[in-house]
Parts: sequence; structure tokens; C-alpha cells
Amino acid sequence: MIKRSLSRVIIAWVVILLVAAFLGDVSVAASDVGRTAASFLQIGHGARAAGMGGAYTAISEGATAAYWNPAGLTDLEGSEVSLGHFSWFQDINVEQASFAFPLVDGSSVMAASITYVGYGTIEGYDVDGSFTGELSAYDWAGALSLGYSFTDELSGGVTGKFINQKLDEFSASAFAADFGLKYRFEKFSLAAAVVNLGSGLEFDMQREDLPSAFRLGVSGTPFHEGLVTSFEIEKRFHGDFLIRQGIEFGFSDRYFLRSGYDYLPSQDGRDLSTSISVGAGLNLDFAKFDYAFTLDDKSTSEDLHRFSVVFGFGE
Repeated sequence: MIKRSLSRVIIAWVVILLVAAFLGDVSVAASDVGRTAASFLQIGHGARAAGMGGAYTAISEGATAAYWNPAGLTDLEGSEVSLGHFSWFQDINVEQASFAFPLVDGSSVMAASITYVGYGTIEGYDVDGSFTGELSAYDWAGALSLGYSFTDELSGGVTGKFINQKLDEFSASAFAADFGLKYRFEKFSLAAAVVNLGSGLEFDMQREDLPSAFRLGVSGTPFHEGLVTSFEIEKRFHGDFLIRQGIEFGFSDRYFLRSGYDYLPSQDGRDLSTSISVGAGLNLDFAKFDYAFTLDDKSTSEDLHRFSVVFGFGE
């Protein structure tokens, strides 16, 4: 049974990659680089989602749903803590944490999350080129989320967040909100989310928009309960379309293999190897450990290694 399911997984994924290769020259995606501020808000939470190419809006399980789609928080039966870390590029480190817990009404789940991006120290110079000392720089965003079950199939969610960017004595702040819906069928889930709706950031007398976007995704287990597939379309308000696909195969609900592919832009065009991600997961009795590797990440042109751990309790 497992061999048969695995064969289907391999065949399906090869088909997806071939379709991606044919569409590789089509301009279906564009980044928001140079168009918006606070681009760190586009860094997804959790190595599981990263291993699936970020096609996670319709999956949106656990505490990390606070980032992807707060409507998915209602799938939690107990409390959960998720911690993540990776080096973005050069000396930039990204730290992520989220905590979710059900409320006493039985229909609602609340979550708190934070993303911190530390840029280390930057050498400062005056207009004459003289060294003035080292400057500190960092970005962070803190959020509170609420997911609510309207019925057993339909849930909604909302997130309010505070965003801050700081470079030495210069600082900019903004408020933003996310809204999400998730509908569960027998073997599929359909979800939509609007993220980073806010007032924009004003930095040194210049105002820039936030990376707002609309995401529509579907996920399901069409062949086997251990096989999860996902597909997602994102329309960035200050960019174009982004398309993601992801797949996960689980063994005995303990060992997991994942892969994902994005249609992503680059200055020199796009090839099959760009934006492919792979990952693995291990579920133990006390924690879940996830790892993701992104080859030639679009934001950095470097290979990225991501790690996250999830602790659940009170189920």
C-alpha cells in the first residue's frame, strides 16, 4: 500500500515539475522588491511550510496558522508553541515564535506570534566618507490572532499586528491586519486570506506601502491519509501573481518528507532548479522537529536552511 502511494506521489510530483518547466518563461510572478516596505513580513513561519514551498494557506495547522491563515487555528485541540530560526543571508538572522491556545468557549483559539530580523551591526560613514561608528538595525512584528469556528466545516480568523523597523536613531512603525477563511471538505480544504492590510510605513519622511496580498489555496489527501498536497495562488497588491505547490508524505504519522516549487521571478529569467524546496520532519511524543532546504532562494540567491520545533500540550 505504501509503495503504491509513494509511486503515485512521485508520478504526480514529476508532472507538477514538468508543468512548471513549461510555464517557466511565463511572467506569472513578480516580487515586491522596491515597491513595498517591511519585506520581512513575507518570510513564512515554520520549516514545515517552507519545505512545502510556502503553499500553506489551506493547510494552516497549528500555532503557525497565526501567520499563514488565522482561520486554521481552530484545528488545534490543545495548546501549542512553535519556535523557528534560520540565517537569511550574510549576518542576518531570523527568529520566529508563536503560541496558540483554545479558549473556554470551545469554538475559539487565540494566538500570539512574533518575528524578529536582526541585521547585526552596520558601519556608518558621513558625507565625507569618514567612519562614524557602527549602527544597529533590526525589524520586528508582533501579532495577536483569533480563530473562530462557525460550523464544523467553516472557520474564520483575524490577526492584528504591530510592525517596527529601526536603523540606528531612525524608526518607523505601522499597524496591519490579516483576515482568513477556511472550509473543510471530506478530503480537501479550501482557504483564502488577505494579509498585511495596513497604513504603510513612514521612514525618514518617505511613506511606503506594506506587502499586502490576497492568497487562495487548496490542500487535500486525495490518495492516502499520509499524503498531503497543496496548491496556492497569491496576488500581491503591489506586485503580480505568485504560484506555489507543495507535497508531504508521512510514514506512521512520525516521519515526513516534503517538497515544494514556486513560480518565481529573477533578473535573468527562471529555470527548473530555482525555488525548489525540500524538507523533512520527525514527530516525537514530546515535540515535532522540522527542517527545510531552499535551493537558491529568490530573496537572497543563496541556499537557505531552516529549522523549527513545535511543542504541544494540554490535548
